[in-house]
Amino acid sequence: MQIPYLIYLEIGQDNKCMAHVLDLPGCAVRAETREEAFRRIPEAIREYRQWLIRHGESITVDEVIQVKVAEVSTGFGPFDPGDAAALFLPDKNPITPEEIEQYIGLMADNRADLLSLVGDLSEELFDQQPGENSFSIRKILRHIGNAEEWYVSRIVLPETLPKEWENDDNLPILEFLEMERRTAMERLRILTKRERSDVFLPHQWTQHPDEPWTARKVFRRFLEHEMEHIAQVRIIVKVKTT
Repeated sequence: MQIPYLIYLEIGQDNKCMAHVLDLPGCAVRAETREEAFRRIPEAIREYRQWLIRHGESITVDEVIQVKVAEVSTGFGPFDPGDAAALFLPDKNPITPEEIEQYIGLMADNRADLLSLVGDLSEELFDQQPGENSFSIRKILRHIGNAEEWYVSRIVLPETLPKEWENDDNLPILEFLEMERRTAMERLRILTKRERSDVFLPHQWTQHPDEPWTARKVFRRFLEHEMEHIAQVRIIVKVKTT
């Protein structure tokens, strides 16, 4: 008998929904309603498993995807920049150094996908805006890097953050992404047992001092956030190069 994938839902105050598959780190769906998220999550699971295969994983792709809601969080939801994100029960489990390396491997696959889209773009394409109120690719990439610095800062003391982050505004965008990811991974690889296990309520650099964070949530958001923006960049690049 097939075991269903456990789905974790965030329901915002406006009823928007984000569905997460925590057993497939980075696999998530945003939708206008819970019902829409639940309809779309099986296809997201299939696409995620195909993504693993493209990156060298040897897995069997299920023909039928079964899902089951495991937890619902209300009042949180990373639907706009600055929003608080839910901490689900599995996010509270301590993370091991071996699991950290597994997450870092998935992050490397994510970053390879992103660089394959933007590595050869002209400066002009980096700065074109697809719409009046939309980000250019350059701004999206800067946002990805800045968000990852922020994620690390949720679970470590400010004085232990990489010094390279203090004056990175003028770095060329691809150099910035490389530096930020490299130094972030270096810092995450040396997390203490407490940093890998505790729940934190950081008060600095946030509008939500009541938002709880753990190392496992940090790694999850690293993957989910970049995957969302990779999809966004893919659409922009396709439009601009056709």
